[in-house]
Amino acid sequence: MDVIYLKELRKKMRLNQTNFAKSVGVSRQVISQYELGKKPFSLETYRKFKQSFGFEECESGRLRFMIDYLRITFMSVRDLEHFTKTFLLIPFKEFHSYETKLMMYNHLWKRGDIWIFDYHDKFETNNYQITIQLSGSGCRQLEVMLEYYDWTWQDLLANMRLAYGADMKVTRLDIAIDEVYQGVGQEKEQFQLQDMISKYYKQELYFDKMKKFNFIGGGSLIYTQEKYEEERQGISLYFGSRQSEMYFNFYEKRYELAKEERISVEEALEIFDVWNRYEIRLAHKKADSVVDEYINGVDLAEIGRGLINSRVTVYDGTNAFGAYLADSKWQRLFGGTEPLTLSTNPEPYDIRKTINWLRYQVSNSLAMVKEFDKIVGEDNLAYILNSGEVTEEAEKILLAIQTDVELRKGDYVNYDEVV
Repeated sequence: MDVIYLKELRKKMRLNQTNFAKSVGVSRQVISQYELGKKPFSLETYRKFKQSFGFEECESGRLRFMIDYLRITFMSVRDLEHFTKTFLLIPFKEFHSYETKLMMYNHLWKRGDIWIFDYHDKFETNNYQITIQLSGSGCRQLEVMLEYYDWTWQDLLANMRLAYGADMKVTRLDIAIDEVYQGVGQEKEQFQLQDMISKYYKQELYFDKMKKFNFIGGGSLIYTQEKYEEERQGISLYFGSRQSEMYFNFYEKRYELAKEERISVEEALEIFDVWNRYEIRLAHKKADSVVDEYINGVDLAEIGRGLINSRVTVYDGTNAFGAYLADSKWQRLFGGTEPLTLSTNPEPYDIRKTINWLRYQVSNSLAMVKEFDKIVGEDNLAYILNSGEVTEEAEKILLAIQTDVELRKGDYVNYDEVV
């Protein structure tokens, strides 16, 4: 394991080698040998060191993860009817046409909150670029179709990437993380966002590389029945800049839900089961690379926790040597014993999912083309099959499959020859 993780940990603890060594129960010489690369540094040792400062594994069931906003641009899509049916699993006739001036486009197709931007004069200009945009409600609407066809977000994005390769650019991805309400009488077990404000002033809130931290909300005074009462509106915390490629927004979702539904906060907690929401907003290259991690099999929860842990650490007091100790409530949610990387052992893309997708989504259309060719004496089916090309991403997948097949052949033993 790279010793850079050890050096970063010591930096976050704000300790010299001597006090760091005392905190983790080893000699200063051992820490020096680790950092100089003279002694092998293992993942197990890293975990033990972090546990000395209160870092622990997260507790399952405390968070729910979802894709809550998605925007993808495709450089050239000539057949929107085929695109919506094949990738969005929605017939094109369900989309309605509108004029627009958003995002430099002049035309928009809408089906609820699932939007497709294109150009009304694309045939004249030969510009077939499109952008699909799904708001939070749009993501929920598309999930209905995914569930009906037994697809996952990974299946959807993987098939898009396989078909369009580098011509597919993910320009916006939001990951929403809901903190699950633990029930009446367990409110003290929930994480209080207002504590992060006080921790900021006590220097117990570490937000590496985000630079900016801001907060709004809390409450206001309202006049009711000849007296003033406090009305809680919920706290929102912001890390980073909206113009950057990664931006966090943490807020008390329970207050927002209560206001939207015109019910009490207590009722909102019982109905929606959500305490806080932690939003990760990704843009451009960061969004595109995270989608690739997701396509390659990295779980959305692992990605979400990894991104937050890579930027934000919450502490609660110090030890005898002045090192900050990890906040236990925050650790139950996001953990912190693992190195801050997204991908460890991503599973390879399963091409058989694509074969099944072609079988169930495209085969009927191809069969119709085949019969059409018989009637009119043309060869459109062969033209369609020969029009495609193996993209760079597809070449990587096929090479991995070929290597695996060859390895399996090498493991085969001819028992007749052995006898």
